[in-house]
Amino acid sequence: MKKTSSVLAALLFSSSLFAATKIDDPKAFITEVYRRYSAPKSRDYSPPDDIYTARLAKLLRDDRQKAKGEVGCLEFDYWVDGQDFMISRVTVASADEGPDRKTVVAKFLNFDKPREIHYDFRRMGGRWLLDDVRSTLDPTWTLSAILKCTL
Repeated sequence: MKKTSSVLAALLFSSSLFAATKIDDPKAFITEVYRRYSAPKSRDYSPPDDIYTARLAKLLRDDRQKAKGEVGCLEFDYWVDGQDFMISRVTVASADEGPDRKTVVAKFLNFDKPREIHYDFRRMGGRWLLDDVRSTLDPTWTLSAILKCTL
């Protein structure tokens, strides 16, 4: 009986490690991402990669596959709008764009340079998923366009 319970406990633990990221509130999720990027040990942080709509997930996957371990079309960390970062003065706001759409706007300084990133979320199958990302300050960009290598 003891062996069975320890095997069951191990299975429950391992399955919880692979549970899909659940975003109940896109604004709270983005706030937490930037809290982690602003933390002293932020170099060790990487946002989850199971938060994308099927469309954006495919573009990200295709870019990684085409790059074959090298740099692909996406040459920077879109979360910080740069290759390196020192994030400060983060503010996050959210706007409803309909019952199943939200845009979350993160404004921050990266090495004292103002940045503004818009995150477009869609609710699909009861889950909030990230559908696209846009920078509105120069240089402007849209993640899905970068991943198609159209820039």
